[in-house]
Amino acid sequence: MEPTLLTLLASLPESAAETAELTTAQALVAAAVLSLVAAAIVPLYRKASRALLGPTPSREAAYGPVDLLPVFLAFVLGQGIVVEVYRRAAGLEEIDFDALEVLPALGLSAAGQGLTAAVILLLALRRSGGPATLGVRRLTPGSRGPFAASCYLLSFPALMALGALTAGLYSAAGADPPVQDTAVLVEGGLDEHPVWIWLLVAGVIPLLEEIIFRGFLLELLVSRLGVVAGVVLSSALFAFLHGWAVFLPIFGLAIVLAGVKLRTRSLGAAWFIHAVHNGLTTLLLTQGGFPT
Repeated sequence: MEPTLLTLLASLPESAAETAELTTAQALVAAAVLSLVAAAIVPLYRKASRALLGPTPSREAAYGPVDLLPVFLAFVLGQGIVVEVYRRAAGLEEIDFDALEVLPALGLSAAGQGLTAAVILLLALRRSGGPATLGVRRLTPGSRGPFAASCYLLSFPALMALGALTAGLYSAAGADPPVQDTAVLVEGGLDEHPVWIWLLVAGVIPLLEEIIFRGFLLELLVSRLGVVAGVVLSSALFAFLHGWAVFLPIFGLAIVLAGVKLRTRSLGAAWFIHAVHNGLTTLLLTQGGFPT
């Protein structure tokens, strides 16, 4: 958000500080107003839930703390194996991750998560309630797709409020508004590799992340700590791995994804929202990118 014309015309030495304060105030006011709007439409979520879905069946605990070890090892080893294979294939002594182009970066990310997702799928097949945690079985009757879409649309004010709050906090600290590194990388490569980028960003990567975070971690934490703690902790970890620059908006999105997954018992419904969100973000980048 831009400062007012009056502030821009001010010639006093403190004008820069006043501009920063005004920008911060605008962002925080926007966050507050959007938060009120988000709170006001919460009843619409409940109405959509009652109108579109049947009762949620009881949840069976499929995973235990011991399952964290193979999943964590798969995550760490998967990253290392993929990086080493790419390094050898490219004939490099070492990989400069900051200099990676968009396709290798996204491909390494997807391949690194692939081993983790595969281990989770194997664990799910060996547990009595495992397939249900992945949404393989149709458990909740009703229109899960329309419900997921309505939840995503209703979450817009809350997500925008978290984005405005992030901008306000950065402005108060005297820093530029944050931009996610991955989004910048994607924007730079869209003209050259649009099809592959769309496939990875709006298809493959959301699916792998949903298997890991909503299909496994959320289910494990909810079964051990309860719904509130499970949703908050899994969402916080998901947001943390996306970087501090977008922590609050991604945290909000993760809560929406977790709520839809638990209510519908469908990993596909959460994947749908995740894919649409990433697709819309990518579409925004194709229409002019980030404002400067």
